[in-house]
Amino acid sequence: MIDTETQGVTLINLYEVEPANQAGLARLLSEVTESAIRNEPGFVSVSVHSSLDGTKVVNYAQWASKEHFESFMKKPESKELLMRLSALAKSVSPALYKVDSVHSDS
Repeated sequence: MIDTETQGVTLINLYEVEPANQAGLARLLSEVTESAIRNEPGFVSVSVHSSLDGTKVVNYAQWASKEHFESFMKKPESKELLMRLSALAKSVSPALYKVDSVHSDS
């Protein structure tokens, strides 16, 4: 759950893709999350979003801390995985964020 009180960081990674690669990238992100990333220390969640125009995929990932995320990124297998994902994209724009506010209808 997204919450301003929750400690941790959010990775928002925007992939720009050719429409022909959008479904494949979204599928690969989901597969590697299930098979590997979800077992990493500090992993909280991942949501994969595809734009309606077919040109973007967004990976929204929550980690328990910046340190957990950085530890994951330092692993050789993580770097290899990122290269596989990047190969399907025209550009990749990752950044870490904190939650400033949450608004909902409840």
